[in-house]
Amino acid sequence: MLLELDQEQLRVLRRALEARARDMHLRLGMDPGDEGLSREATLATQLLRQVEALERRAGYRAWGIGDIESLPEDDEN
Repeated sequence: MLLELDQEQLRVLRRALEARARDMHLRLGMDPGDEGLSREATLATQLLRQVEALERRAGYRAWGIGDIESLPEDDEN
């Protein structure tokens, strides 16, 4: 699948993924046994990291809304 994005769309996508991943990890802190939420949080974080890598390759600097790198990683994948 190919998705073509301009600079502004890429920034908006990254910010949306940051907010979603942050929200999901906060919710997981309240309900750590929710397997579906855990999988979705892991996927959102993986997608965010891919978008951040695309920004770096394209020469854009990611804006530090939050330290998403400090989110727990799923070691099972």
